[in-house]
Amino acid sequence: MIHSSCTPSEHVVNIAKKANGILSQLNRTLICRNQEIIVSMFKTFIRPIIESAGTAWCPWERKDIDFLEKIQRRATRQIPGIGKLSYEERLNRCKLTTLECRRERGDMVEVFKIVHGITNLNAAMFFNFTNQRHDVATRSAINNNLVPEKCRLDIRKHFFSNRVVHAWNALPVDVREAASVNNFKNLYDEWIKTEADDSML
Repeated sequence: MIHSSCTPSEHVVNIAKKANGILSQLNRTLICRNQEIIVSMFKTFIRPIIESAGTAWCPWERKDIDFLEKIQRRATRQIPGIGKLSYEERLNRCKLTTLECRRERGDMVEVFKIVHGITNLNAAMFFNFTNQRHDVATRSAINNNLVPEKCRLDIRKHFFSNRVVHAWNALPVDVREAASVNNFKNLYDEWIKTEADDSML
């Protein structure tokens, strides 16, 4: 659901209502409430609802981002023994990441598919590449970096083809040049983990 103002807030409210309804049903019907089962149920029945076509409607306003994140917060609080821990600690125990991080990962996977011609989408319709601007062998041109579009409105700035540029250019070249989609996902996850570990030092 996309509002006439091009903001996804209405869609966020709609899918959050549906996801919370299913989470309530699971909470009422599950007899066994160990961590493995609750996490598995969340991944199977709830997360697909709040991630379907995420690249098309990815929210940028903090209120929408937090509104979706509350669903996962609520789900992890239902796990016996860890409900009183902080959200970050619960995610570590459950081996989950925030929904916001998952949406960014989904964006990067979609960019990889478009850039490498794995989908039917034409990369030239979405992105401008540095090597198309000039013939000078600069680092950004050699690395086939993307060029952000100059935007006057915030709405345009947060469209898929613009919001992914800086995140994609920040990826190491060996990650961007992965041999397959699965290889890209694995390399991306390893890079994210390394960046998180380095930030904690």
